[in-house]
Amino acid sequence: MPEGNGAPVVIKRVKKSGHGGHHGGAWKVAYADFVTAMMAFFLLLWLIQSASEEQKQAIAYYFTTGTVMDSSTAGGATILPGALSATGEEAAAAPYVGFNGSQANPYLSKEKQQYLANREQEMFDRAKIALEEALASDPTLTELRDNLVITKTDEGLHVQLIDQENQSIFASGSSELTPNGMRLTVLLAKVLAQMPQNIAIEGHTDAVPFKGAKGYSNWELSAARALAFRRRMVGLGVNDERIVRVAGQAAMQPYIPEDPTAPQNRRISMTFLSSFQKNAVDEAKKRALEVQREIEARSRQVSES
Repeated sequence: MPEGNGAPVVIKRVKKSGHGGHHGGAWKVAYADFVTAMMAFFLLLWLIQSASEEQKQAIAYYFTTGTVMDSSTAGGATILPGALSATGEEAAAAPYVGFNGSQANPYLSKEKQQYLANREQEMFDRAKIALEEALASDPTLTELRDNLVITKTDEGLHVQLIDQENQSIFASGSSELTPNGMRLTVLLAKVLAQMPQNIAIEGHTDAVPFKGAKGYSNWELSAARALAFRRRMVGLGVNDERIVRVAGQAAMQPYIPEDPTAPQNRRISMTFLSSFQKNAVDEAKKRALEVQREIEARSRQVSES
C-alpha cells in the first residue's frame, strides 16, 4: 500500500493458455522442411524427365556405383558434345596401355569398361556424323565429299582422304598438300582436336612406279606424305602426344585391290584407336544394333496404329 494514498494498486497478470502452443512451435518448422523437400523432389523429377537418355544412364550408373563416369571435354564450343576420355577420366591424363596394346584399364570393373566402350562407339558415331554434315553444309567442300571416306573398324574409327580423278590431296610426286587437301585438313582438325583417342596416320600410294633422286620411291613418298599430314594436323591444334604412329605403306594396301594403279589408292588414312579390347567393342556394337532395331520396331508400330 503506497504512503499517502488509500487506494490499493492492483496488478493484473494475464495467464497464457496452454492451448496457444498449437498455433506456433516446432511443428511449423517440420512442416516447412517437408514442403521444401517435396518441392525439391518434384523439381528433381522434372529435371530427370527432361534429361536425355544418355544423361539418364549416367545418373543411374552414379547411383548404382557411386562413381562419376562422364568427363566433358574442356574448352569452348564443340561439334562433339559429351565427348569422353578413353578411361572416363580427364582427357589430358595419360591412358593405361596393356601388354596387348589395349588401353582398357584392368582395374576398372567389367561393367564400367563396358559402359565406356559403349560411350566410345557413340563418340565415333558422333564424329562420323559431324564430319559428314560439315562437309555437306559447306558449299566449298561439297564437291570433295567423295574424297573423304569414314568407316568403323575393329581398330577404331577409320578416316581416309582419298584422291579422285582431277581432285588430289597431294601434289603429284610430292608431299605438299593441294588446295583441296588444305581445305579438308582444316575440317578434319576441328574433329581430331576434340577426340581423346590416340591417332595412327598412314600414307599410301598407287602401284605406279615412282623413282626420284637417290632411290626415292613410293615408300619414301608415302612416309613423307604421312609426316607432312602429321605436321599439318599439329599446326591446326591436334595434340602431338595423341599421334602415336606414323607410317608409309607405299602400294601394299590398295584401296581398290582389283586396280592397283587407280587414283583412289593414293590416300592418307587416320585411325582413332579404340581404347578397348575387341570383345568389348563387339558387345558395344551389338547393343547399338539392338537399340536401333528397337527404335525401328517402335516406329513401325506407331505408323501402323
